[in-house]
Amino acid sequence: MSGIDSSTRELDWYIRDHLFRQSNAGKIVFRMESLPNEMVTLYLRYRDHDPSRLSESIVLVIASLVSRNVLKQNGNELNLTGKLTRLQCAKCFYINYLIESEPQACMRCQAPDLNEFPKKKA
Repeated sequence: MSGIDSSTRELDWYIRDHLFRQSNAGKIVFRMESLPNEMVTLYLRYRDHDPSRLSESIVLVIASLVSRNVLKQNGNELNLTGKLTRLQCAKCFYINYLIESEPQACMRCQAPDLNEFPKKKA
């Protein structure tokens, strides 16, 4: 994702986080038109954003996720192409959400040493 501005890179991270959390809850099909409202509702970071303006940025991120084979798009329907895994970079501690077919390297610093993100303690 080099060459992409920081707000788009940040939105990519939040969408991956959203897809990861929703897929862990059993949701496997996502609707393009509902993503902006879901982001505004679920993430404090986007609470003050206008969903219609956010939608424009989401289109760019979704196109990137489709080109990276993270999502498969059929009209307004989005499907994950595999299981998203939450991994933490051993070098910079960035949290990555990667699908099996993506390069297993940190999306921030490109380090190859990623560890499974620690589970919450009971």
